[in-house]
Amino acid sequence: MFAMLQGAWPRITSDGIELAALEAEVAAGRADAAALKAALDQLVGEVLSAQAEAGLDLLTDGQVRWPDLTEAVRVSIFEGRFGAERPLVAAWRAAAAAAPEGTTVAQAIPGPYTLGRMALEDALGRTKEAGEEPPTPADLAAARFDVTIATADALAGEIEALAAAGCAMVVVEEPDAVAIGESVSERMLFSNASGRLLSRSAGVHAMLAIVGGSAHEAGSATFFDAPWQSILVDLIAGADNWHLVRQTPGDRGVIVAALTVREDELEIDQAPELVWASQYAAAANGRGIERVGLTNATRLADRSPAAARMALRQLALAAKYAAMPVVDAVEAGLDDRTIRDARPIPATNNRASRRRQAREGKQTGR
Repeated sequence: MFAMLQGAWPRITSDGIELAALEAEVAAGRADAAALKAALDQLVGEVLSAQAEAGLDLLTDGQVRWPDLTEAVRVSIFEGRFGAERPLVAAWRAAAAAAPEGTTVAQAIPGPYTLGRMALEDALGRTKEAGEEPPTPADLAAARFDVTIATADALAGEIEALAAAGCAMVVVEEPDAVAIGESVSERMLFSNASGRLLSRSAGVHAMLAIVGGSAHEAGSATFFDAPWQSILVDLIAGADNWHLVRQTPGDRGVIVAALTVREDELEIDQAPELVWASQYAAAANGRGIERVGLTNATRLADRSPAAARMALRQLALAAKYAAMPVVDAVEAGLDDRTIRDARPIPATNNRASRRRQAREGKQTGR
């Protein structure tokens, strides 16, 4: 049982330096690039220390080196600079060197399916601005396939380089997986891209991260025909992902993204819900608690550094409780709602899920 940080961290140092403002000053020639590098290195160290101090031993750099990791990688790939620069490898090396001893540093990577959709949207936008005729659906599909597979190949080289550098885990972020749905062509594209992406992973633990909605309609084969070793799913914005948790093979890890941080940043005890969610994931397909993790569903970059640190503490505490027998956890401080309340699988408002539940009800006579 473990806890981890998912996604981006607030880009503000402990002494109040806002990196976005400093980047603007450097771009305008009013600040030195060396000052920006020093601030970036400082914040990476602070993010790593915050995770370790909270009790996490699987760490990330919080993606703070870029205003937007996905956009930075997208630009590098499509401007042909990605292979030469190895920006993700450089970021991982720096984080690993700064991390506390005994911890593991994972590297986040935007996924090829999401990047392929972005590339197509950019191309269509340029076509519209130029007043040109839009491509036919067949041409669009062919172009989308080509750019997605080419992106997967480029990222596969980065994962291979990360493995050679000593990186033990990559977290591949595919938020657009929520758009796959029941489309056969989209399922095949995602599966093919995943296979190409992981073709040279050389023993690196590959975690697929799907946040921002539900991807359960795509079916488990879409994801697990490729050698993903674990899947991180958003169970707040995508409650129907519980169906995907139940479909995930028992030998694959499940990371439950269920911790939320309110906009007013008021701290609420979420340990009972997080413990319940982790135990449910552990029971699905005999997975076991050792293959379950907890993480944040709320994007922490949209909150203050203090709120982000609060989230880490809550995750670490809930993971500690979840690893204990429930009675022992209650004695250690867990709210006894965890064993008082019988919680069914969270309700869903997804239209397709309601249709499926209605069909199941007819079949069983309910």
